[in-house]
Amino acid sequence: MLSVANTAGSVPHISPLLRKVRLLGFPTPDALLCLAVKRGCSHYAPADYDGSAVMDPGTDVLSNEELAIALLSGAQEYHPQRIRCAAQLLGAPEMDRSRLVRLALMERATPVLRYIADQAAIYDTGRKDFWERLIAALPVAARGRPGVWPHPSRFVSAPGRLRGGVVARPVWLRPGRMRHAARSPRARRR
Repeated sequence: MLSVANTAGSVPHISPLLRKVRLLGFPTPDALLCLAVKRGCSHYAPADYDGSAVMDPGTDVLSNEELAIALLSGAQEYHPQRIRCAAQLLGAPEMDRSRLVRLALMERATPVLRYIADQAAIYDTGRKDFWERLIAALPVAARGRPGVWPHPSRFVSAPGRLRGGVVARPVWLRPGRMRHAARSPRARRR
């Protein structure tokens, strides 16, 4: 199967971030997806998802930026659902733009991150400034090949027609309840 890097026209690498998440007990991309679901990306929950089986190390150990970029890493196997889940996680209001750029460069994820940011700048009207600044901070060449990433409609909720024939505007998916990921279990005991 192709990696995210292959899909973007590059080559995969040995990922330091994926090594970190494996050491934290998330050996597979599906385990990362389940962690993202536990952190509020319930739209992408697998049918057999069991939240009690997922131990969240906390955002002080594995930040949401790291989790999102781990899902997008060039070393990961290409899977559209993981890209869509990462896009939802990137919609969280506390994302640090400079950290995202640094991690995306390290993980060879700039083409897919830029694609998500380009789509979010169109559909996520509440955070347009964040997305435009993220796009400006990413390398210009980081576009990737056209037509390989998930369609923009996969990043939004599109309610369609409402009463009275009004067509509702698509809304960028954001993570739901993020309260469980606030701190690690050790930090809570102190």
